[in-house]
Amino acid sequence: MTTLESKSAVLWSLLGLLFLLFALALGPLPALAADDWQDYDDGQNDAARFDTAKKQPDAVLYEVTEDMILMDASGARVAGPVPNGRRSAVAQLTGWAKVGTPLCPLWVTWINPALKQCTLNASGADNLGLATGTGTVGGTWAVVVQGDNSVDAPEFVILTGTFNGAADLSKAFANVAPLGYITNGVGKIDQTGATFTFTGTFRLPFSIDTTGKSHRSFRSSSAYYLGDDGKPFSVKKNEKSIGFPTVRLEINF
Repeated sequence: MTTLESKSAVLWSLLGLLFLLFALALGPLPALAADDWQDYDDGQNDAARFDTAKKQPDAVLYEVTEDMILMDASGARVAGPVPNGRRSAVAQLTGWAKVGTPLCPLWVTWINPALKQCTLNASGADNLGLATGTGTVGGTWAVVVQGDNSVDAPEFVILTGTFNGAADLSKAFANVAPLGYITNGVGKIDQTGATFTFTGTFRLPFSIDTTGKSHRSFRSSSAYYLGDDGKPFSVKKNEKSIGFPTVRLEINF
């Protein structure tokens, strides 16, 4: 009897083979590059510069844009915070995932044996209570490789899926720490129907003044993230979007 796991493995293999044949047919158009995602300011990958975490995350996404609205208890949009109000936002994110994870399956190395990580794009939405900072998060994701322009960011989609989970930004809402968390995360791969679980940590950027006090970060200013050990580490140039420090989401499977 064929198990669910073996069926999934066969599907992955077929998907990888199809993409390999497609890549060979089109030549370099959708080829995977070893530097699809890297620290362009110094050539160092994220594993070499992650200063304070005890373990490098399996994937990292950066919030490039966010559109946020406030709502009352009934869900109607309001101009400012109200009792029992909520915050709802939609964000576009980009980043990377390690090879061998659900968001960067091993078959990608058939195309490029030197590849260490895949480029990942996502669209996420949250719905949080203003009083508690807790709620839900969900959205879609896509693994992309270089397409018809070798200079801009990768955009050729090879894998897609969805995700959802419980979000807790109570520390950030209460000004206790610039951190948030995703628990009970579940992802699904569109092409196979396979599911996976994950957890996430949001690191919100902040600035530090000459007296050592932390403040909200501003465009083009020096900014920091808070590590798991309680120490700040610098937001790098490639962790900014048009000059703005970005929210960093670390994912582990």
